[in-house]
Parts: sequence; C-alpha cells; structure tokens
Amino acid sequence: MDTPKRPQVALHDFSAPFLGKPVWGARQGYGSFLSFEFCAPELVVKEWHSNDRGLRRQAYVQGRWHVWIYCCQWRFTAHGKQIAASEDSRDDIARAMGMLDGQNLTDIGLDPKAGKSRFTFDLGGELDTWPTGDDLTEEQWFIYGPQNVFGYRADGRYSEQPVDTPRDRERWREPI
Repeated sequence: MDTPKRPQVALHDFSAPFLGKPVWGARQGYGSFLSFEFCAPELVVKEWHSNDRGLRRQAYVQGRWHVWIYCCQWRFTAHGKQIAASEDSRDDIARAMGMLDGQNLTDIGLDPKAGKSRFTFDLGGELDTWPTGDDLTEEQWFIYGPQNVFGYRADGRYSEQPVDTPRDRERWREPI
C-alpha cells in the first residue's frame, strides 16, 4: 500500500522535472481552456475510426510536460496587475498567453480547502485558479507527463495515475 501524501508534496514531486523551465506554446483552446508546454517538443499522432468519415488522423506538437487549465475560473496577473481572466475576450487572453510564454515556472501552490491553486512564474506572472459553479467534483486542471497525469479538482482532491487510465477507474485522493 502506498503511503498517502499531502497534495502539495505529491504535486511538488510530480512537477520537479519541469519546475524552473520556460513555458512555450501558451494558448487558449475551447472557451476559456488554456494549455501550455514545458521541456522538449514531441510530435503526437492520434488515429481513430469514424463511422461516417473512416480512418482519421491528427498530428500536433506538444511538450514532454503539458498543462491543461480546464473547468475553472482563472486570472493571469503580472507584477500584481490583472492581464486577463477566464471571461475576458480572446484578444485579452492571447495577450496574457504571449506574456506567459518564456516565463519559467517556479512554483505551483494548492489551497485544497478552497479548491484554489496558483502557478507562479519567475518574471512576475501568476495564474490563479478557483472553482466555477457548484459541482465540486469538476476537474480544474491536469498536468500530463511522459507516463502519468496529475489532476486537481474543485473539492481539493487530486489524482496521479497513468495517462491511459479510463475515467471510470480514476482514483481521487482526499487532501490530508
């Protein structure tokens, strides 16, 4: 049986390989989702079969470590000044992501009781996340590594498991 870890300790151990490394490819995805990359770029090729379109393939470049800010509210600040938030225009968010590119990630802090987190960067950038809506089981973000993924939810629970773990087999740990 593995010994339970505090969420902050588990996250620190998981993120150690890319802490201090620069963000690249920071961008807005669907809605207010954000993603950014760390370390060496890798070509990802996914194939699937569609009943109406046949064999499909998608190829894209992703970092060896990939952060996906998902179902949460977020705010990006630089030197204490708000640059953009999750409900802002795509132009404002693009400006914030441009400022985030190249900054080294120095810390990821968690506040499990409030379901909040903070990504801190070396050039004064901070990305804060907090729950949206009433569903506290909603995932706020994921960090994908070479073999495992670390997830954080609005209720302060976290998970670390192999990337290919089916959603119905995910194990969310209580913050201790």
